[in-house]
Amino acid sequence: MVGPGGALVKAIACLAGALVAGCFWSSYAPRARTHAEVMVGIARKAVDLVAAGRFTAESLPELTYPLERAGAFARRARERAGGAEPASLAAFEALVGEYRAFVDALDRLRRERRGADAAAALAEPLRAVEDRAAALERALRDEEAAGARRAPG
Repeated sequence: MVGPGGALVKAIACLAGALVAGCFWSSYAPRARTHAEVMVGIARKAVDLVAAGRFTAESLPELTYPLERAGAFARRARERAGGAEPASLAAFEALVGEYRAFVDALDRLRRERRGADAAAALAEPLRAVEDRAAALERALRDEEAAGARRAPG
């Protein structure tokens, strides 16, 4: 039940919703890049720790926390996109999936192998994470370039 000013209240509510959605998408690319950089950086560090024999079960949260945060970001982006997901979102989700596979491989390998042998076994899973991060960056740049071409002169 809204009184005579109800139309104004509804208009303000709609505008506020649009601004919130717009704010999310205006920060989407930098946030996606930050998540990618963190996942790649932590993956590289983890490989170094495994190779040095210094990665333990207590180190796992350092790997899984970026995974949880990136997964939450992807879910929020998908919800906000409302069926009009940018191509970069698919690339981001692929990166999250690859990072998840990396975490699983590292957890298994840290118990089975040590030193250079473990680092060698993790080289391909790490490269896959790095490749997915590069694919995300290309998708983000393509979207930014397309947006710049659409912007009025």
